[in-house]
Amino acid sequence: MSGGTGRREVLAAAAGAAAIHMLVAGAAIFAGITGTPAWHDEVGYHYPAIERFASELPTPVLTDYKSATAPGYHLVMAVLLRLGLEGIPLHLANTLFGALLAALLAGFVACRAGGLVGLLAGAALGLSKYTVNPSVFIATDNPAALLVVLSFVAATPIALGTARFPMRSGIAAACAAMAAVMVRQVAAYAAGFTGAAFVARACAERRWPRIGETVGSIVALVPAILVIGLFVKMWGGLVPPSFKEYHASGGNAATPVYALALVAVWGGAAFLAIPGFLRELFSRRALAIGALAALVCCAVPTTYLVHVRFGGTLWSVAARMPSIADRSIFLVVFAGIGAAALGAYLRLWSRSTDGAARGLGAYALLAFVGMVLAQTTNSQCFERYIQPLTLVFMTIAATAIAGRSARWWPFAAMCGVSAAWTALSLISA
Repeated sequence: MSGGTGRREVLAAAAGAAAIHMLVAGAAIFAGITGTPAWHDEVGYHYPAIERFASELPTPVLTDYKSATAPGYHLVMAVLLRLGLEGIPLHLANTLFGALLAALLAGFVACRAGGLVGLLAGAALGLSKYTVNPSVFIATDNPAALLVVLSFVAATPIALGTARFPMRSGIAAACAAMAAVMVRQVAAYAAGFTGAAFVARACAERRWPRIGETVGSIVALVPAILVIGLFVKMWGGLVPPSFKEYHASGGNAATPVYALALVAVWGGAAFLAIPGFLRELFSRRALAIGALAALVCCAVPTTYLVHVRFGGTLWSVAARMPSIADRSIFLVVFAGIGAAALGAYLRLWSRSTDGAARGLGAYALLAFVGMVLAQTTNSQCFERYIQPLTLVFMTIAATAIAGRSARWWPFAAMCGVSAAWTALSLISA
């Protein structure tokens, strides 16, 4: 998969992205910023849960607590708190999850597209508001996303067709997915990454998945399902009892529309790194796909509703834009653009003669679809649940096809947008 990239170049890209993230998050921590939504989540939910678990160690009560997420992250932080790490040191330890997430994407992309593109891709993720905030304030977002991406990376050799022992990769991916579920229940979709990798490989080779691959994919689901089953038995549902009404009151049909709108922004930017993408985007085929997708998106209400879809930059814009019959014109149009971008990408994917590139590209798109379907089951559609992994999977898909010919400037532009967006949110707190 390296495409000629040396180990030193990969490590430098990863270290650079991690350092950029830690510098920004660390500066915000020392500045003592308060008043942001992430700060309110910390003081209202996550930190009280950590404090309670720390006081209850070694036998914390997990049947109900002040967080809608699984207790894995809180237990780790509770151990650190019990060991004497509190205040700024505890917050700095928390930044490591975001730093590792940015480093993982940077190193992965660098292997395929070179050190500069890898560094810029990792920095774009590390500078994102929705990656910086969970590092500045105590939250589960980054550790869950990190474990999801680790699961994705573990199964990648299957998609590339380079795995000498595919089931070994599948087991590693299943273990990472199980750990992700222990942090956030919705990360259960990562258990399907082994199956997605086998399907992607079959797509790249233009064949149907084999029986052994299907069996292996089903087996890989078991660890995460067992953990989910344990939570359901303990809570009587998918979230702790205190949060059933807020997060477990049915799905949100607006989530796929919102995800496509995010693809228009972050996927469109990443796809610009592929030579020929713009020409394909403005083809009649891609425009027709976009128009049809926008029409389909009109089937569900997409207006801004506080306490149902509250939270996110695109939601904030949509709230100030006109809507027709509870359909946000802004979100519907951007969802159409996102669908057109995916259509243009798939056209370029189909023309690729690199089997590994096709396998990885298809795998990234399948992972994205799994993420969106999982998030759709949550009645809350917060942008922070979707944006970071949209950026991750779209970036991997783009660089899978472009390889060493990937352009660096779209990722530099993404860094600039992410940095400005994050700075504005922190300054205005």
